[in-house]
Amino acid sequence: MGPDLDAAPDSEKLVQPLGGAVKFILILAAVLLGIVLVFAVFGTIQLGGLGSGPACLAVHLNDITVTGAHLRPGTTASAGTVSLCASHPTAGQRMLSGLTWIPAVALYLAVIGLLARLVRTVRSGGPFAHVIARRLRFLGWFVLAGSLIVVTGQSAAQSAFVSTLLTSSVPAVRNAGEAGLAVIFVPLLIACGLLTLARVIRAGAEMNDDLAGTV
Repeated sequence: MGPDLDAAPDSEKLVQPLGGAVKFILILAAVLLGIVLVFAVFGTIQLGGLGSGPACLAVHLNDITVTGAHLRPGTTASAGTVSLCASHPTAGQRMLSGLTWIPAVALYLAVIGLLARLVRTVRSGGPFAHVIARRLRFLGWFVLAGSLIVVTGQSAAQSAFVSTLLTSSVPAVRNAGEAGLAVIFVPLLIACGLLTLARVIRAGAEMNDDLAGTV
């Protein structure tokens, strides 16, 4: 009798190093959450605009005229990253500041959770199962759609926050579009890889079903 590829020891090896990495990240996230809660309860905390103190954002200022500088003909200057702060922020400003980073953290944790569920499924049922293909396909679309939604949402929140501090208008739609185009390549590549892997797993599951039917 040949070796059982779906046995527990082999299935455990198949999910490495992803299984170990997911477990480490989940433990690290739990520890960091505990530390944040301790500081929130027993002390003051300043985290990305949340808590006491000013609310600040690092913002790329585009199309801002450099004043007080005398440039030679043929020389150009572009604005870089500056930190804009609300010394006494309102609840709305704190919320907008938090929305520039909280959605990204939520997306990362959701992806880690989906990966953890995928690893558990492989351990229990082996690598070639239709449920694995479905979850890989869902993960691929989730990464692509989630990345675009998070990035454009964060850009919109940043533009809304900046508009509360500047008297000039902020090109929110243009900034959101540029932010989405700037990050589309990597999520698209990851999604294509996961969708392709889902097709391979589904083909393997169908072959496994055919072999099981002939025994």
